[in-house]
Amino acid sequence: MRLLFFLFALLFTLKAQAQNAGDCGTPAAPAHIKSFIRQLDFSQPRAETTIHLPVTIHIVRTSVGGGGFSENQAFLTICNLNQRTASSGLFFYMPGRVRYIDADRFYTAPGAFELFEMIADFNVERTINIYYTNLAQMGYCGFAFYPNSGPGGFENDGAIVMSFPCAQPTGTTLAHEMGHYLSLPHTFDGTSQAPSSINAERVTRLTLETPGRLGANCGAEGDGFCDTPADFIANRWSCPTPLTVNDFNGDRFRPDSSFYMSYANDICTGRFSEQQQLAMRSTVNTSSAPRGYLTTTTMPLYTTLTASSLLVPANGDTLVPNNAQFRWQAVPGADFYQLKIYVGTGFTILDTMISDTAYLSRSNKIRANRVHSWEVRALNGANLCTNFGQRGDFVTGMYSSTTGLNNNLLTGIRVYPNRLSAGQEVTISGLGLGLAADFRLYDISGRLLFENTQLIDNEVTSLELPWLSAQWLVFEITQQGRKSRHKLLLQQQ
Repeated sequence: MRLLFFLFALLFTLKAQAQNAGDCGTPAAPAHIKSFIRQLDFSQPRAETTIHLPVTIHIVRTSVGGGGFSENQAFLTICNLNQRTASSGLFFYMPGRVRYIDADRFYTAPGAFELFEMIADFNVERTINIYYTNLAQMGYCGFAFYPNSGPGGFENDGAIVMSFPCAQPTGTTLAHEMGHYLSLPHTFDGTSQAPSSINAERVTRLTLETPGRLGANCGAEGDGFCDTPADFIANRWSCPTPLTVNDFNGDRFRPDSSFYMSYANDICTGRFSEQQQLAMRSTVNTSSAPRGYLTTTTMPLYTTLTASSLLVPANGDTLVPNNAQFRWQAVPGADFYQLKIYVGTGFTILDTMISDTAYLSRSNKIRANRVHSWEVRALNGANLCTNFGQRGDFVTGMYSSTTGLNNNLLTGIRVYPNRLSAGQEVTISGLGLGLAADFRLYDISGRLLFENTQLIDNEVTSLELPWLSAQWLVFEITQQGRKSRHKLLLQQQ
């Protein structure tokens, strides 16, 4: 297994050196994927049932928590993905919140080995693991592993890795890489290196051709799908392209720019073919399918969400900018909320996710003596594309010079929940932005059990604590010499 891992990583690294910046880093489809596609029966009508697939998102940042992008941006990429795969009957949902990985060696990985190690260490089994990181060193937009390949092991194999610049919510890279993850080769697979060779995909779709011509080989060569025309361009291209080549029969052909699995620019692509859709569904639709483990867990029953009403401040209220309290109405079925605050005509000064229905801002993000507006939307794991409710407005006075200062104590800090189960993260709000904070966990006898330091770059910080025996603990937070202590209860698993 170690030798196989090394060889795959070496192949991946050599491919990285040969690609243009912005390309997909996924290698050619291996033999077992081609064999899987060949055995599919495309003559049967496709089932119309929706297949629900769980996703775990990991955002990679520097060791001090820098870089990366917001949780909301990650949610929007899943919204966009669901729109692009809707015709295939696939629906992606998030059973848990975004996970953060703060490590320079993964954020600026020079090659495949570090990223493969990251996947092996952090994958959440029986979910589709999507990592957003900085692939600038490798020059990739993203890459993915075909079923039954890559690090991670049984029911945990491989992942999708996306670069930040190519992970814009309106882009098509995630749809492209999801295609690979669900068994789809590039449309130019097996043809791009020698389009006129006898082993390249031919233009004709006729099994019986006129004498002197070879019949169709679209089911065995190229990407294996006969409803995607032959393609030969293995680098990013704009549509329409003037490039054409001859196949083995001498038929001239030009690639179709409409397929996600081509290398046409984002603005050109917009579909999976019927056969590609059937292949993706066949990868997950039974327990014995290559990624059938993704459907062994039933999707939770997520409630359709309504808009939330704003409660505090009321329209026109005056707030102290660095001691500003916000509250809104709870929405049945919501797991968390997105709060956005604007200054002036709409410049965003705060955009954060909150598990509660209240938020206290102690930072100087909210401006003094200005008009502001704010809005909230409710979200859950299957409803990440919800609309914001009606905006409210407020004005601010001067900053308070005493807010949050009480001798050596940090005030205004919220830690929740205070009863934790194994693997559950604790959430902290109210810390000063741009400053480091130390987190320590003690038992009731004062013995130090855990410590961690983070740069606070978000209004809300989440921290995964080690699982210990069920007991009461003291959670201590220190920032700029001031401390805040909170009691936590670790519950039985």
